[in-house]
Amino acid sequence: MQPFIFNHTVRTYETDARGLMTISSLLNILQYGAGKHADLLGWSVRELHSTGKTWVLQRFTVHIEKQPADGERITLTTYPSGADKLLAYRDYKLENEAGETLVKATSAWVILDLNLRRVTPIPESVKSISTSFGPKILEQPGNRLRDWAPEAEPERDAPVFRVRRHDIDLNGHLTNVTYAEWGLEAVPDELFSRGMLKRIDIVFKAESFFNDRISSYIRPSETGEPGLTHFQHMLVREADHKVTALLETSWQQA
Repeated sequence: MQPFIFNHTVRTYETDARGLMTISSLLNILQYGAGKHADLLGWSVRELHSTGKTWVLQRFTVHIEKQPADGERITLTTYPSGADKLLAYRDYKLENEAGETLVKATSAWVILDLNLRRVTPIPESVKSISTSFGPKILEQPGNRLRDWAPEAEPERDAPVFRVRRHDIDLNGHLTNVTYAEWGLEAVPDELFSRGMLKRIDIVFKAESFFNDRISSYIRPSETGEPGLTHFQHMLVREADHKVTALLETSWQQA
């Protein structure tokens, strides 16, 4: 079985004020590759929709050695990397033209019954070939991300976002990448604009829908690689105080 390999030139509209690929664009490229490969394997979202089911991302862990720059040619390699009863795993690697690894990532996916909004077992057809493509690129994280009680009050201290029509994906809920964007919006400006994001780990806890209002909380963390600045993030739906996503990020100071 062959991995999915995709060549891409970083566009100006995919970069930030420093000319580096934004985290949103980076995550979109990784998920684009996942979707195209799933389509080739007969496991696409549209294929599952025909059976009343869909893929939903449960966890995304990304390690960044170096952010690609405007105009840089990059190559994405991605493939399934295992499965168990309820989770299917997929790994990713981004390289530059010199073959230098820029990004490594791993993800965990569930299959959701669209009528019951309930997770269903991973099919045997998916399990049977899920380790036929290559070795793990990045090990699955062994820790669980947990909820915490925010001290900030949403209306005063934490950024609050409303789910717009343009934020909705094929499954009718908030796009995965938007969760990451809203989590990162709470990072102090000096660090966000001058520092380098080295790691982002996202656990998706609940769906968000059109007009939902989501508060983005952040707190410092002492857990992680020495020499980096670490944060825990939590996205909470205002209407019912439901936690919709948990994130951990690690930053290199400028």
